[in-house]
Amino acid sequence: MIKAIIFDLGGVLFTNGAKKFIDDISARYAIDKEIVRNVIDGEIGTKYREGKITRDEFWKQVLTNLNLKEDSNTLESEWIDDYKLIEGTRDIIFELRRKYKVYYLSDNVRERVMRLDERYGFIKWFEGGIFSHEAGVRKPNPQIYKLAMEKANVKPEEAVYIDDKASCIEPAEYMGMTAFLFENPDKLRRELMDKGIL
Repeated sequence: MIKAIIFDLGGVLFTNGAKKFIDDISARYAIDKEIVRNVIDGEIGTKYREGKITRDEFWKQVLTNLNLKEDSNTLESEWIDDYKLIEGTRDIIFELRRKYKVYYLSDNVRERVMRLDERYGFIKWFEGGIFSHEAGVRKPNPQIYKLAMEKANVKPEEAVYIDDKASCIEPAEYMGMTAFLFENPDKLRRELMDKGIL
């Protein structure tokens, strides 16, 4: 019996702001997209998302590695502003809350969480959840999924996991969770209804 629904945030509840930010920096500075991605979401980005380096250390390395001439505060605001609420997903969360405990599991940094919560007040939509910067580990490491299930107090077969990245769905399925690859709210709604979850 399903007891908890666990949502990724970026690309599911919010648009994929990191992808847009990477695309914009690549275009603005004529730097290959893969090079930008490797800095923003590679080893440096992972350390930041896992809380192993500070915000200032992250941006210093981004500016140095990509040779950007902009102010880190301006870049940070641009990155965070690239995350827009997907209202259809919010509506699904509110419907699911009537029957299940709803949690988040997100590779995220404190500054972005705080700013988006100030803007949308989204944290209170959930029972609770796990952020990578608090857990010290990010997806697809199985440890972060275990932490999410502990937080929700459920066994894998009692949990549903929703993410927009196939690589992040795989560990959830391997552990025995029911998983859905998010593309858009309408498709997710149909899939949840087909499984009798919604």
